[in-house]
Amino acid sequence: MSQSYFLPRRSVPHKAAVLGFISAGSPADPDPFRRSERLPIPAPFRRFGMFAAQVEGDSMTLKDGAGIVAGCFVLVDARDVMTDRGHVYAFQVEDGSLVVKRLDLHQGRPAMYSDNARYPPTPLDRSVRNLGRVYAYSLDGRHWTPTKYRGRD
Repeated sequence: MSQSYFLPRRSVPHKAAVLGFISAGSPADPDPFRRSERLPIPAPFRRFGMFAAQVEGDSMTLKDGAGIVAGCFVLVDARDVMTDRGHVYAFQVEDGSLVVKRLDLHQGRPAMYSDNARYPPTPLDRSVRNLGRVYAYSLDGRHWTPTKYRGRD
């Protein structure tokens, strides 16, 4: 007679660790992992491998003041590293700092774009590491808004 064993089902985490600050502008934080806070995440936004970071800078702020603004939190799905043009990603650049940018092509090559037109695109190279797709943002750490796909105008 064979016995069968059932492993308990693993639940999706209900809190995300805030790893530090992520720049929405020029990379500026060489030590991004200095915070140790946990944010409660509503069920529709929970994912395995998620982490949060607090935004510094205004490069992802839209003309009307909406979007990913300075001081808000972003949720990053570290398991979603499949780069897809028009989506927002968290990148780690050569000096170790983190940036949040939209991925698209610039002169036929992958580049990091800002939603704020004042910031020029930055070409991707081998030193840039994709940390995952930014799938939601929050101004207060409690109420989350999904990030939207945006193609270049």
